Parts: sequence; structure tokens; C-alpha cells
Amino acid sequence: MNGSPDQEGQGRTSPGQGARTPSVHEARTPSDREAHTSPDQEARTSLRSACGSTRVSFRAGQWRGRPRATSVRAESGSPAEASALLLRELPGWLVVTDDSVAAPLAESGAEVQRRAHRYGWDLSVRPPDPRWAQPALPAPLRLRPAAEIPADSLRELWLAAYAAGHPDRARYERADDGLATLTSLWRGELLGPTLPFSAVAVDDRGPVAVLAVHALERPWITQIFRDPTPRGRGLGSALLRYALTAAAEYGLSELGASVTAGNVRSSRMFESIGFRQLGDSVDLRLPAGP
Repeated sequence: MNGSPDQEGQGRTSPGQGARTPSVHEARTPSDREAHTSPDQEARTSLRSACGSTRVSFRAGQWRGRPRATSVRAESGSPAEASALLLRELPGWLVVTDDSVAAPLAESGAEVQRRAHRYGWDLSVRPPDPRWAQPALPAPLRLRPAAEIPADSLRELWLAAYAAGHPDRARYERADDGLATLTSLWRGELLGPTLPFSAVAVDDRGPVAVLAVHALERPWITQIFRDPTPRGRGLGSALLRYALTAAAEYGLSELGASVTAGNVRSSRMFESIGFRQLGDSVDLRLPAGP
């Protein structure tokens, strides 16, 4: 799964006094569109049809220098009408939406780049097991805050975790593209800083497993991967459990993640721990305008 590591266990920093939800990294919205706050407090942008009714809302931002609309929803009108509005108003944009809107977009020439299963855990309803806060890592493994680990030191681990044939490796034309994305994310350039409980499991040879969590529309696991050899066995599950308890201690009410369709092993891991599937999402690139 490309999107979820970053935690801290041994010697981790304070979880923010356990009561404060972190501020969301807000992207600026285009000035010619209406920005508003929805009931769930997400800063969203609306596109309206010629008759004035809202057809589509989304969160506007950037991804590797390209404009990007995430959590795209058809607020009124049919999915086909919502699709037509997006194609007309957002040429060349990257879009993340559900299948109902993605299908007519793809039929109209949008390029499907990724399909994913979304998972979530409502921490206010199902508090995690407090014993998960201290993963039982065999020596010499230990958890270190992600902020202490330089991005360059993750290169070999990423290449091993996402070897040729991995569902997430297929998202990048070249390995260097994936490494550049990881570096930009790790340095806070892509999605803002990781939350303080993001962490890396290390041993005497270097990083072994990675967990990164960001404040997006909701707290989201954006990277989680490990050494695929026996050296990293069990660390993915340990980091996920740790992330849940750390998020609850930090004062968060939920934690989410997405798993690329076809990554069966990661899906099983999330489900075995107790994450609930929330639905699917589709990443597309809209065709450029005429």
C-alpha cells in the first residue's frame, strides 16, 4: 500500500496533550469558484451549472505541481452532468472521486490512474486497545519519530517494498518518480508536515518499516510499507495498531487509509486489525482543454 507509515513508539514525542485535533493543511481554492465550509467542517469548493444549482463539490489542492480535486461529490444532478461540468471547468486536473462520477469521466476520455479501497476506524466509537501503544518489537528494532529520519535513508527500503510487479509500483512510469513523490511527501512539500506520531521502525542496519500520517480531509495514513524479507515481518500490523492508539492519544476521532485495488495483502491486513471498508475511490487525470 502506498500511503501510510510514520509513527513513534520508543522515545516518541508528546501526542499534543491528548486533546487537540491538528489543523488541516488547507490548499488555496481558485478565486473564481465558491469556497465554503460543509457541515463536517471540510473547506470545499463548488462548481455550479449555468442554471445556478450546485452540481459538484470538492477539495482543491495540488499534487506534484498539478491542480488536484479530491473527495469530489455530485451534490445535485446526475453523475453524467457532474462529469460534464468537471470536464468543462477543470481541464487537465487530477480528480479523486467515486465510481458513479468516475465512470462517465473515463468514458469521456479521462485517464484512470488508480483504483483504491478506502478504510476507516471511528476512534470515538471503538477505542483501540491501549496495549497497542507499545509494539513488542524484537531487539534491535525500535521506533523513531519520522521527523528524525531523512528521506534519503528510505530509498532502498522503498525500492524493496515496491519491487516490480507490486500494485503500487505500477502507478509510476519510473522508480525515480515514486522516490521523488516519497521524498516530497516526507519533507512536507506535498501534503504538509506529517502528524507527530508518524514513525519509522529501525534496526542497526537502518529503516525497516515506515508509517506516515497526515491531516487531510480527515487524519489519513498516507504511507505504510516495510521490508518484504523476514526482517520486516509483522511490522505493518504493529505500526497500524500503534497508529490507532497514538491517534486516539493525540485527540483524533478517526483514522483512515486507502489501499490500491489489487493489493490483497494490505487489504487483508487492514481488515484483520478491524478497519472497516468505506467504499472505493478512483484517481483520474482529466483531458486538457482544447
